[in-house]
Amino acid sequence: MTDNDITAHPELKLARWAAQNLDPETAAATTMFTSTQPCGMCTGAIERSGLGRVVYALSTEQFLTLRPPVKWGYATEGPALFDEARVPVEGYYT
Repeated sequence: MTDNDITAHPELKLARWAAQNLDPETAAATTMFTSTQPCGMCTGAIERSGLGRVVYALSTEQFLTLRPPVKWGYATEGPALFDEARVPVEGYYT
């Protein structure tokens, strides 16, 4: 909140720091502890950072029971255009 950046989740910030500052062996031996299950954005960053383990206190489902329901102000559709969208991704992770 102090960064005024809605994407600055602590898990994302730590994953970014780990990728920039830890060698692969140290990252793989590191455990991140967090209060809630990382969101999809953070999960992707953690995976790419090489961190070896994440321990969280509350699952997403548990967390959602503790806060008021969120009414999103936008609509989503998808998945769409699978054949076109997979081209830049296919084979990247192999």
